[in-house]
Amino acid sequence: MLGLGLSLTKADVSGFDPNDLSSLLHWYKLGTGISTATVEEATLQVTRWSDQKGTNHAVPTAIDDAAIMPQLQEDGTIKFQGTNDTLDFGSALSLGAFSVYFKIKWDASDTISSHDLMEGSNDFLKLASPTEARIKIGTGGGARHDFAINEIVEGNKFVVGFERKSNGDLEVYKDNIKGTANDGDSLNVAISTTIDMTRMGKPGNSSFWYEVVVCNNSLTDVERNNLYNYLLSVG
Repeated sequence: MLGLGLSLTKADVSGFDPNDLSSLLHWYKLGTGISTATVEEATLQVTRWSDQKGTNHAVPTAIDDAAIMPQLQEDGTIKFQGTNDTLDFGSALSLGAFSVYFKIKWDASDTISSHDLMEGSNDFLKLASPTEARIKIGTGGGARHDFAINEIVEGNKFVVGFERKSNGDLEVYKDNIKGTANDGDSLNVAISTTIDMTRMGKPGNSSFWYEVVVCNNSLTDVERNNLYNYLLSVG
């Protein structure tokens, strides 16, 4: 088992939701605030996923091209079907310390292989394989940081979180188990070098997204455990 992590036991989180996180910045919630349209005879194409914390709504690059629009599913998830499917933030994210958590299910017929979850022109949060996650902040040598994570099984729901503490330490958690360095680097980037991201999505193949939570600080152990157990209960 990788890392030390916290217990995977599902706790009682009745009454908790991401609004209880002290540093919550944006919250994209399952089946909530999702606008759709029929485009080129394709139904339920997502035109907006509304931020439930602020007003940084996520929208497709164009709302008249089904080929680049994610699709709402009957269970409230949003299906991203390839590298052209993205939702752009109304205002780009520029974060020093941060926590970004996703609950996703990869299509059972596809394989995770170098898929962005959130990105900007230089920076990204990515799944490189079922057992590797990456954070890239800035440019040049040492900008990319690789993490070994517990295996993701395509077709199963999972929670993955990316964090940077105020001291610059980078962390990735898969189902609340902390990943370890996969390339021997320090896993540290000073928060003066912000991670700048403009959109979510672009996964490469088919995946189903439940929720996305963005905070402008790292989480405490209690917050992380509460958020994980909340996300377990979603969908």
